[in-house]
Amino acid sequence: MIRYFYFAAFLLFFSCSEENNSDQIIADQSKTPNETNFSSQNKIDYGPSNVELITQKDSISYVLGLKISEQFYGQTEFKSLDRELISQGFSDEIGSYDINKCFSDVQAYMASESTRDNKSFADSCARGVGRLSKDEFIKNMNKLESLDLFDDKTLCLGFSDGISLKNVFSNEPATEMRIFEELNQSLEIKNREIVLRVKEEGIEFLKKNKTKKGIKETKSGLQYKILRKGKGPNPTENSRVKVHYRGTVLSGEEFDSSYKRGEPSEFGLNQVIPGWTEGIQLMRPGAKFIFYIPQELAYGANPNPRSGIKPYSLLIFEVELLEIL
Repeated sequence: MIRYFYFAAFLLFFSCSEENNSDQIIADQSKTPNETNFSSQNKIDYGPSNVELITQKDSISYVLGLKISEQFYGQTEFKSLDRELISQGFSDEIGSYDINKCFSDVQAYMASESTRDNKSFADSCARGVGRLSKDEFIKNMNKLESLDLFDDKTLCLGFSDGISLKNVFSNEPATEMRIFEELNQSLEIKNREIVLRVKEEGIEFLKKNKTKKGIKETKSGLQYKILRKGKGPNPTENSRVKVHYRGTVLSGEEFDSSYKRGEPSEFGLNQVIPGWTEGIQLMRPGAKFIFYIPQELAYGANPNPRSGIKPYSLLIFEVELLEIL
């Protein structure tokens, strides 16, 4: 069973930052698994808890909180952090703090042992770690349209108990596992519904879009519109190019933009998704196109989990070819 679950925030600290996400987005990620296997890697000895769970939703929410807290066991960098402050950060209202500052603080904390010896900074980091965990969880559940499956207050109680090594189900591991399996089944159903809807929306959009004035379509199904023609030679599939671009999904939500970063991107056309490899070869330096890229020429079933792109999404890119390098 695929676990459509929460992508632990702290894992990102080892591999990326806000600045380098763009390279992940335009690269060909066809071999990247679009799933998160969220299962406990550590045997944790819990004591009893006095939290009262009344409804099935309470039980699901509590177990979710417990599972999220498990990330902090086995991570040596976080062992010295104040657990109560981590729990407080997790309970803080989303949007009441600067998430980018939390991210940068935790990066700084993990990068240097000297920063870990600064108690004031470490305490700030502890709260930031809790906030990042909650923020990442909410983002992923929102992508799965599954925020209705849990109660926030009980989620926080589960997280707080987990951090404190308490567990309502400490003597009932089978019950906890059953609740967890039921949750995953609900998430799988929701995910299948989303995937089917996204795929069909892309197909219907392309059918209508190709009838519009100025839209051209290639044999592969790639659609494009020329906003500005360029001059000079076309790049080849082995060319390296410099471009400015903005990428959105059908809803209009932007998932990446070199314009916002304030600098163009450079890459080889044999290193990116097929829609880019084909499309940019149609351009000349100075040209500006809009590309409507079918999911099979984009990321298909396997978009990068950090990108915010749903499986089988049609992607729309506004691209300026600045230079063939």
